[in-house]
Amino acid sequence: MKEFLNKLKVVPALGYILFITTGLIVFFIAAFLVVLLRTKSAASVMMPDLVGQQYAEVHNELMRLRLKVRIENKRYPEKNDGEIIYQSISAGKNVKAGAKLYLTVNTGVDRVKMPELKGQSLGNAKSALDKVLSGETYVSLTLGGITYVPVSEGQSPETVVGQIPEPGKVITTREKIFLLVTEPDVKDKSSRVEDYKGIPFPLVSRSLNTKKIKYKISDIIPTKDKRENGIIESYGANPDGSFGFKIFYFEPENKVQSGYEKISYKVDSSKSYKLQIQKIDDDATIQNLFEDISFQKEEELKFIFYREGDVRVSLIGMDGDKEKSFKFRSDL
Repeated sequence: MKEFLNKLKVVPALGYILFITTGLIVFFIAAFLVVLLRTKSAASVMMPDLVGQQYAEVHNELMRLRLKVRIENKRYPEKNDGEIIYQSISAGKNVKAGAKLYLTVNTGVDRVKMPELKGQSLGNAKSALDKVLSGETYVSLTLGGITYVPVSEGQSPETVVGQIPEPGKVITTREKIFLLVTEPDVKDKSSRVEDYKGIPFPLVSRSLNTKKIKYKISDIIPTKDKRENGIIESYGANPDGSFGFKIFYFEPENKVQSGYEKISYKVDSSKSYKLQIQKIDDDATIQNLFEDISFQKEEELKFIFYREGDVRVSLIGMDGDKEKSFKFRSDL
């Protein structure tokens, strides 16, 4: 009798063991099949049709497919900038992950190194912009506008004293060139009225500083169009008689060696201030972005300037007290 009862106890135990063992076998087989299928799908990918698409839009997908992309840039004026013209692996073909894919991408526009125009006469500067070397051919750059400043001692009339973009920067032929030029040598200057709309604010502020004209930025307008960056949208008279400007600003994803920067800060005291800029590695060279402009306590100071290299901007009271310092560096 005892022997029979013992057998009854053993049978359920064997059933449980068999059930658990079978479950584990099924689990490992399923896991193996999943890994096998994933490995197989990762080992082979179907090549998408890339011709006619923008490379910037398909870059992430090509990285996901684990393809080794090699790019050759060529210029086709009738095609869009960044458009893929040719792919070495035909669309729809199955290829292994890690395969090399050669793409021909259209540059679309000529890229040139911005010439040094400062110190040249306006006439010579215009001639230089009409003939800029790009590779083995000459192209022309568009003059976007001229801002005038009074002639200082040692300067000649109609001479370039500032430019945006700065000399040496690689640009495309689509970018406009803006110049800061000394006034012409004429007796009656009252007939020439400057229009600041569409001109980079940093050049206009330099002109107003030279003329001792008071001004403030009343509004900084966000834009998604890089071509509008730093450009004056509109301007008018403030209640105190000073100029008030509205400026476009494009917020860059990455900081490069040069470009427009903005400052937004509520001042601590009611008094006149100056804003100075200097290169971080050159404490000797200091330039005033503006000087002797009055602000009320808690009033927001807004400013747009053009940075070349790593710089420090300091807000200083006309009494000599330094209130705030800002550092601007490139991400490179």
